[in-house]
Amino acid sequence: MNHHRTGGRRVLRAGALGTILACSLLLQGCMAAAWVAAVGVDSLRTGDITFRPFEQSWVSQSAPAPEDPDPLLLTSVALSPVEGDAEMGARLAQVLRQQTALRVELTARLDREIAVPTTDDGRAALAKDLTRELAVDAVLFGRVAGAPAHPSDWGWTHEESRRLYLYLVDHDGRLLWRDELPFTVVTGSKPPIEHAVQTSLTHHLMDHVRDLGLDELGYLPKKTS
Repeated sequence: MNHHRTGGRRVLRAGALGTILACSLLLQGCMAAAWVAAVGVDSLRTGDITFRPFEQSWVSQSAPAPEDPDPLLLTSVALSPVEGDAEMGARLAQVLRQQTALRVELTARLDREIAVPTTDDGRAALAKDLTRELAVDAVLFGRVAGAPAHPSDWGWTHEESRRLYLYLVDHDGRLLWRDELPFTVVTGSKPPIEHAVQTSLTHHLMDHVRDLGLDELGYLPKKTS
């Protein structure tokens, strides 16, 4: 009889332990599922910037003038304020400084504000002045234009299509490179992860620079080390 009672207790204990273990696993599973759901919802509320392929790219490949042995080789550039998106201007400056051999100057050094011209003639005239004042070879102008924002599918963020226009103009007012970069800005309750945005822009821009041959032309020479 004692043997049967002892065996019964063991069965009851094993059953209770199994029930506790099953409940524990179920609880952990629920917690894990809740954590995954929370992360998913959080990501849906976080802002982001997505870059798309460049459009309307144009590069000058004119032959050097006889009196100028190497007019296309740039060693320095000034970056004008990016009209409509100051953060994009800071990102561009970081790309140029980290990825090219150019000395990069900002027009903030000057005692006057710089209005970004909207015409080729205006950019040519300003480039002549800025290259002289900042002692650089060329000026990279930028401006951002966008369409009205609209809610995302879930309604937790707003999306806006924007376009970055770039113009590289040398000290003679000659346009060397013109480009358009479409991108989408997602605005949420949390800001974008800036490191991820910077990394994406860097790869996107430098791959395009390579494809266009801007390094070989001497417009955006890459670092040698």
